[in-house]
Amino acid sequence: MASWVTKVVEELVAPCEPTPCATLPLSSIDYALGLAFMEEIIFVYPNNNPEHRLQDMSVPVAKVIREALAKALVLYYPVAGRLVSSDGDHVEVACNGEGVWFIEATVTNCGLGDMNDLESIRPSVVKEKLLPSSPAHLKEEEMIMMMQVTHFQCGGFTVGLKFNHLVFDGLGFGQFLKAIGEIACGQTHPSVNPIWCREAISVPPMLPKSFSFPITTKFDIAISTYDFSIQTIKRLKEQIAKETSNDQFTTFEVVAAILWKCRTQAINAIGDVSLSFAANVRHLLDQLPKAGYYGNCIYFLTVTATSEQIMKASIAELVRFIRDAKESLPTKFKAWASGNFKEDPYKLSISYNNMFLTDWRSIEFYQTDYGWGMPHFVSPIIHDIPVVVGVILKQPLPEDGVHFEGQAVMKEHEQRFISEINKCINF
Repeated sequence: MASWVTKVVEELVAPCEPTPCATLPLSSIDYALGLAFMEEIIFVYPNNNPEHRLQDMSVPVAKVIREALAKALVLYYPVAGRLVSSDGDHVEVACNGEGVWFIEATVTNCGLGDMNDLESIRPSVVKEKLLPSSPAHLKEEEMIMMMQVTHFQCGGFTVGLKFNHLVFDGLGFGQFLKAIGEIACGQTHPSVNPIWCREAISVPPMLPKSFSFPITTKFDIAISTYDFSIQTIKRLKEQIAKETSNDQFTTFEVVAAILWKCRTQAINAIGDVSLSFAANVRHLLDQLPKAGYYGNCIYFLTVTATSEQIMKASIAELVRFIRDAKESLPTKFKAWASGNFKEDPYKLSISYNNMFLTDWRSIEFYQTDYGWGMPHFVSPIIHDIPVVVGVILKQPLPEDGVHFEGQAVMKEHEQRFISEINKCINF
């Protein structure tokens, strides 16, 4: 594996035109989240069409993406800057135009098909080989984004990305990637104008004073995956609708209810168990324009019950618990914004009885087309995070179901976790 990937070009890609020099603040939600780490994602593009749709002949993928990135950074100029700390915990973005670290790499001895669609590869290998790493003279904790484009022998390619969660949430980063793709496909301007506008989010009186993410416990958690076919989801929804005489529920609610119940059973949980998930609050902020904001704009909703309640409850009952939490979002977010809260929703409990879920299926990751079609598969790289976390994704094309991936249970509980899911969906 040592010579698996060859790095051809490593460079900083700066905005292709002059951009403003300024120091920009983060928002109160960026600050409250305390997510001072790099999110890591692999995008897989098979060889559907060896030629770029706007070219008369084949061109290197990395060249097209590099040029589109430089153009996109003119509008998204803060992304080309650096995170700086002026007084300890107070972090801002220095818009200095230094650029995004960009790597072009090649794999000459195998194609994408030889890698079992990436998900069976050990996360450490994926991280080392298909994700960008910065050289010693650049401090990764100060970088806002890094990118690596890897060409494979089959003509397919991967795009490995790291983005700092202090600056983007998933929707915001998806917006940025889509803008790069639109420019790569010939548009002179992205379809959505980006806005910084962090000051539009009010500062709660009880805003936490630290960016730190409290980590006191580390579990030996395995990487678990599970695919829910579209037929299975349809059947489950039909069954829940019969039980409740109500069909107003979502795929996320159904999948989350199954994961929560089956995980609780698999670990033989004692006491209270919680399910937390991220909810978009852009629609609750009148000060923000309708589109273009790419900072963190999420609120964590948490549902808590006794383990006995969860194990005895039907999936339909758990769906109702999750739906009730979602319906409470406007009230709870308003209370947080006014400082009227006892427990900070952004400080999740780090406990083996608590699971955090996030849903990426509606993020524009899946619409990022650089001229060779949409990604076949989008995979988060989840590892070395001492929390119970899972991501709900789209299944790799051509399937149209749901793919779950995450650190859900400790290794000793993984087999039973999968077994419980199988029993739950095969009623």
